[in-house]
Amino acid sequence: MSVSSSWRLSTFEVHRYRACVVPESIEEFFIHSLTQVFTFKPKLKVSDAIQCQANWSFVKANPLLTDLYRKLFVALSAEKLIAHIQLVLDTQEVNWHHVLTCVSCLVICLPEAQRLIKDLLCRILTHAFENYELEGLITAFLIVRQAALEGPAAFMSYTEWFKCTFGAANSYHSNSKKSLVFLLKFLSDLVPFEAPQYLKVHVLHPPFVPPKYRPLLMEYISLAKTRLTDMKVSIEDMGLYEDLSARPNIVQLKSQAHQDVEKAVNIFENTGKIPASVMEASIFRRPYFTSRFLPSLLTPRVLPAVPDALMLLIDSMKRADKIPTNMFDTYLEACDQEKQRKQEGREQRDQSLPEEPLGRLQLALSDLRPLVTDTNRYKDVSAQVAVISDRLLAVMGKQKVNDDQVAAELFKAETEAQLDIQEQTVADLLLTCFCQCLMAASGTNPPDRQGQWPTVYVKMLCGHQWAFSAVLSRMLQLLCFQASFLKDSHIVGLAAFSIHLNECQTALQFPRTGVQTLEHYWENLLNHLCSDSVGECLKFCTAAISYAFCRFSLLREDNFSGCVPPLFLRKLQYLVPRLVWETRGEVFRDEEVDSLVTWSFYFSADWKKAALLLWNQSCLQDLLREKSNQVTFMEWLLWEMELKPSNDVLCDTDRHEYQRWAVNHYLSESSVVGGCNGDLERACVMIADSVLEFSSRHTKHSERELRNISMLKGYTGMGDILCRLQELICDIVTSNHWKGRRHFFFDVFYQRLELHQGKKELSVHLTRQGVLEMCCRILLGLPPIFLINTTSENGLHTLDSEDFCQFVNKELKNIGPRGYALPYNITAHFFRGVISASVQCEDSSEAVNSIFSATYSMCPVLLISAALWWPQLEPVLKSQWRSLFKVDLPKELRTLMEQQSAVDSCLSQGATSQQPLTLSGTPWLSAAFLYSTVQRKNLPCSRMLEILDGLGSNISTVLISLLFFSVMDIIYMLLKDGKKHKDLLDICVRIIHCLEEKGETWVWLFQMGEERKPEFSLHLHRTASDVFLNLLPFAFFWIVPLLQLEQVVQQQDFLFVALNMYYKLLQLFVDGSPLSSLPPESQHHDSYDVLTCGRQFLLSCVPKCQKPSSSFMNQMLESWEECDPELAAVLRSSFKAPDDYDDLFSEPVF
Repeated sequence: MSVSSSWRLSTFEVHRYRACVVPESIEEFFIHSLTQVFTFKPKLKVSDAIQCQANWSFVKANPLLTDLYRKLFVALSAEKLIAHIQLVLDTQEVNWHHVLTCVSCLVICLPEAQRLIKDLLCRILTHAFENYELEGLITAFLIVRQAALEGPAAFMSYTEWFKCTFGAANSYHSNSKKSLVFLLKFLSDLVPFEAPQYLKVHVLHPPFVPPKYRPLLMEYISLAKTRLTDMKVSIEDMGLYEDLSARPNIVQLKSQAHQDVEKAVNIFENTGKIPASVMEASIFRRPYFTSRFLPSLLTPRVLPAVPDALMLLIDSMKRADKIPTNMFDTYLEACDQEKQRKQEGREQRDQSLPEEPLGRLQLALSDLRPLVTDTNRYKDVSAQVAVISDRLLAVMGKQKVNDDQVAAELFKAETEAQLDIQEQTVADLLLTCFCQCLMAASGTNPPDRQGQWPTVYVKMLCGHQWAFSAVLSRMLQLLCFQASFLKDSHIVGLAAFSIHLNECQTALQFPRTGVQTLEHYWENLLNHLCSDSVGECLKFCTAAISYAFCRFSLLREDNFSGCVPPLFLRKLQYLVPRLVWETRGEVFRDEEVDSLVTWSFYFSADWKKAALLLWNQSCLQDLLREKSNQVTFMEWLLWEMELKPSNDVLCDTDRHEYQRWAVNHYLSESSVVGGCNGDLERACVMIADSVLEFSSRHTKHSERELRNISMLKGYTGMGDILCRLQELICDIVTSNHWKGRRHFFFDVFYQRLELHQGKKELSVHLTRQGVLEMCCRILLGLPPIFLINTTSENGLHTLDSEDFCQFVNKELKNIGPRGYALPYNITAHFFRGVISASVQCEDSSEAVNSIFSATYSMCPVLLISAALWWPQLEPVLKSQWRSLFKVDLPKELRTLMEQQSAVDSCLSQGATSQQPLTLSGTPWLSAAFLYSTVQRKNLPCSRMLEILDGLGSNISTVLISLLFFSVMDIIYMLLKDGKKHKDLLDICVRIIHCLEEKGETWVWLFQMGEERKPEFSLHLHRTASDVFLNLLPFAFFWIVPLLQLEQVVQQQDFLFVALNMYYKLLQLFVDGSPLSSLPPESQHHDSYDVLTCGRQFLLSCVPKCQKPSSSFMNQMLESWEECDPELAAVLRSSFKAPDDYDDLFSEPVF
């Protein structure tokens, strides 16, 4: 700027005249000057303004003109400026360059201008449509486009404005056909002069039009599309999620397609379904889908060992026939080549930085610091921030502008997002600038007297979503992985940045998909920081809340609560009593006056002293009493388990002491604030519920990180919390208040497991299995006696295990690896619990006998488990009984010992001197002892049949039981290695032959329902896990082809069972669960072969089966017509009835 220009502008310095000229005269002079500027040489046509206004933004305008406007704004309020602009526009011909530049200056320099300009636009549009004035429409469109050029921090986007203004049924043009024609005629006249991005907005977000006037709109859309084609801009090439308000000719097609892929992956990761926009594009926007989207989706890379969201999306689209086979095969080959190149070290990356734009950005950032330290220059901050915004735009480059990826990953659990070198450099510059400006400004003024520069700065970042995303990612990296290396000034600066980020969250343009709240980002940041660096987390929260107190000290208490994210207050409430033992009680402070929170204190003082000073503030305590800011017992438990003992600043002794204090504190707290009301049972239930919730979350993470539930104790604080649970349980067990009450833990277990009930996805199944294993682990942590209820009636004590048995029958049986027995630890826990509880009874032996006798019918899986683990279980039970009582073992325990001894005796003899097995108990339990012993001693399965020759009438029951255990082991081996085992199949065939020779049926063993089954068979099926029962069709169709067909078809109900097994087999392949849990090699070989073989077997045996009843025949044909028409045809031809067949079953008519 020249010296003469500066001298002329000095004429408009208000302070020169305030002492000698009345304010009204100054305003009149300034308004007159503004009018002269607006009307100076009005040569530009409207068409020229439409085409050139993109170059009239605040940063690109002549500095002399913008400085003049800013000086005029000093004496004139925003309301007067807007009113005068409207007056000049209504009465005089204007220079559009000067007017629109003034609009840009207004929205940049005056915060209230955005609201006033919206009101101005409403008045102009209302008047224009009432009088059908074309000039009003032109004026409104020029003003709104100019304001939108300054970014979302200054004004709403043009896309949003157009949709809100003309997209509803009550819009300005919806009153009559004449209004609609008026709008469409105006838009049509603009087409030759429009930039492509505005035409795209009008085409993809057209004005609301009643159905009968639809042809009028289609005429305009056709004209706009023709114009876009002339400009070589295709609607087909637009991205699925493209930001239509972007500046022209900046977003390149390849970049947009890449952004679309990232958004599609985010949606798929959240919903598990292919996004609807992708499915629609594959049909209605085929050129873009095939030429842009798919090539970007199938960009070659090194495929991860564990499938990520991108791989799963590609697989789903392939199965939906949205990816051509040849393109998919080419993609896999390219990925293999990429892997080889990486292994050979030939991968090359271009990490060069655009030094000149980056240098200009760094210079613009450095120019901000002098402005924030001088109160007289606060008015220049907005202009400098606008310059930074323009420099940031230049650094982004053509492929980075208006990137709508605020990245849903940032608001989930991904803290290890990698930034490229340019993103990290820019993010470091932006964060460093903020921290340095904060330190410099705090050296001269407290936060509440530093002006609006932090708010303006953060709002500007919110408008650059690529830069904003990089800044948030960098904050996560710094605080979650490098917190211990940061200086206090860095932590203070980042804490203050967080407070202003929360203040400006309404300016954030979140993606329309995925997680859309900043709260998830805070949870991600603070939870990770707290679990890894608890001391730094205390510093960060203390600095953030202290800064908020100092910055917003003038706000009323009811308004102040919104200035700090509630999670910051809850984390402080969690951390201060944990790390500062003096605060573990009532807050003692001077009731008359609090110590002043001095901001400079936090730059040098000890952080624990700073936290204690903040904690004793009455204003903080008042905030912490609000319900939304209080840490509930459940939340405390989850945070305590998240904290890794290796990262804890407390030693083990101090940590256990603190946890006991916290548990006692919440035990006495009211349930209104998340406490337990003094109820020990409620405390135990909440601890168990929190442990299950914690393990469920970590199970989901462990699927990606290849961890398992057993590793949680070593890497988290779960072990300590389980110890606190055991301490409370001891108090309950020793109190008479508990005796005779129902086991309350099972209610918690059932509620947790029901959350994952009925869903067929493999991930849900694995999560549910993890929750079930954690339920088992909690039970094992309880005293064994806690599994047994003791009731007292007429002075006599009795034992009851109904609650535990129900839980075993419904849930716990599903965790046994063999499919028909529980693990050893839970089996031993139950038996030890029965013996321990019997001490309370008058006749301990009779109490034990009573509960074990009931177990035969109530929960047979417990006894079969005992048979499986008896060599390990027997010495434990003997030792426990003898230590408590000086009498012989109870009868039921002796029966189990006798059965094992009988089996051992028979198996120890040679084949020539074989004696038959003596059954001293239930046949199916004897079969369990026999089968388990043969398996344990690795004896040939034929030995089982040899020692059964001498048995009498019970041999059929034993054989059926052995067949059941063999079938379960076939399924066990299928799940283990995905193959069928010939030895197991042979023993099944031999057992079936023995049964057929004795005229016994075996088919009902594969019946899924309970009708027409012997009682002992129901007991056997109740022991089997749900997964094993679902896989019964595999075993069935592996076994039956090995049998003699003529004998098989003579079995009663064979056709019914075989068809039912085939239908269940088809369901397994259609649903993919639990078939998807099989090893990959089995899914492509044996598991698919069984479907083919089973179908061929059915087609060959149906004609030889016994003829079914008419009702059953009709039901079969109806159900199989859709599933397998060929099988239905075979059924129809094999059992075709004569025309009068149904009449044979009707009553005669006399």
